[in-house]
Amino acid sequence: PTNIIVIWMSAAVVFCCICMAVPLMHLVPLAQDRSISIENAGSIVFVMLIAGVAGRLVFGKLADHIGAIRSYWLASFWQTVLVAVFLQFETLNGFYTFAVVYGFGYGGVMTGILVCMRVLTPVARRASALGIVLFFAWLGHAIGGYQGGLVFDFTGNYTWAYVNAAIAGAINLIIVAALYMRV
Repeated sequence: PTNIIVIWMSAAVVFCCICMAVPLMHLVPLAQDRSISIENAGSIVFVMLIAGVAGRLVFGKLADHIGAIRSYWLASFWQTVLVAVFLQFETLNGFYTFAVVYGFGYGGVMTGILVCMRVLTPVARRASALGIVLFFAWLGHAIGGYQGGLVFDFTGNYTWAYVNAAIAGAINLIIVAALYMRV
């Protein structure tokens, strides 16, 4: 059963982290495209990451109440539904406000992955199982970041990069829902 959990979670996190990587790696240039200075654009990511700290704590506590897989799915849903909304903002204040909202849910995703692996794997296999899953998470980050830049290079804007991120997030949601049904 541990091998099956590792396969399911590895597949899920590739798509989850493709979704996550696009704003992490391309939010600053997106804001710069909206005539926001690099210093202010960088501060948007800072605000998003600070909100993510609160999200990690809240989604970790939520996992205690509704279960690890459901908490991970909910944080992933939050991230997936909201990722392309970044495209709607033109002002620094708009980006700041949305960075708090998005960052809160985004922060819960990694907590969800860690808690799922803790709950779904036996202690004797947990470290190796988590290592494998996190390898695939980093692979997803690499793919997401690369595709975001590649799509921008071909199109001259970030619309399809963020839409692709949302599509990857939706695939993650399907995989996590299927895992929940199986477990």
